[in-house]
Amino acid sequence: MTGKIKSILSARIVHSWLWLLALLGAWELASQLGIVNNFLLPPFSKVIINMISQITTGKLGIQAFNSLLIIFEGFGLSLIMAIIITLVCSWSKSAEALFATLSTVFSPLPAVALMPLIIMWFGISTSAMLVIIIHGVLWALIRHLLDGIRAIPKLYYEWCDNIELSPIRKFTQVICFAILPELIAGIRVGWGRAWRALIGAEMVFGMIGKLGGLGYFIYNARAYANITNVMSGVVVIVIIGITIEMFLFKQLEKHTVRKWGMIRE
Repeated sequence: MTGKIKSILSARIVHSWLWLLALLGAWELASQLGIVNNFLLPPFSKVIINMISQITTGKLGIQAFNSLLIIFEGFGLSLIMAIIITLVCSWSKSAEALFATLSTVFSPLPAVALMPLIIMWFGISTSAMLVIIIHGVLWALIRHLLDGIRAIPKLYYEWCDNIELSPIRKFTQVICFAILPELIAGIRVGWGRAWRALIGAEMVFGMIGKLGGLGYFIYNARAYANITNVMSGVVVIVIIGITIEMFLFKQLEKHTVRKWGMIRE
């Protein structure tokens, strides 16, 4: 059975890569054959060559690193805050109702809508970007974690009471494991929201620090009508996203919820 599951997963991965290669091939052919205007959609090969050049001889590599630093800082703070809030909610129904309400109110609110207020409160700074990222990530994480708490069978709580587990052990040894699938799902959603918040903020704020980040690189290229640089910045974001998905999220899922049989293959 294990071998069959592995073969199915391998087939899915192969199919995914084949579709990706097919789409990139269609992009390259459409540009090379003049089906689309090269100014609007330059060939993929040209974008890749330009991206490598910008990373090795330009500022794109440093700007991507700057964006990643802010992303990880904002995402890490959001995750810590969400875990603490979930811990409080597991102890108090009133706190759970409060944060469920706050999540319902603020989760649909785009970070872009709050930028004028954030600029007035924090100025145009790295702190403002962190606030925007936290707003974009925190409420999604809380929503997923609270849904995970609600999905825990009542039997688990009764079992904890019967063996007289302390609140700390109840949270760390039962609740944390039970909500792990929702936590991983929330982390995935939060990671995507963090990128959207950061790129949007950098495009509005402009350059923060000496060189800025990927959002500033894309915005600056757009201002000079350099579509190749714009596409290079977008491709870097996609590559980072695929790398994080494959080597972080997939591995975390593989060694936890899949290994323990908490989700179906």
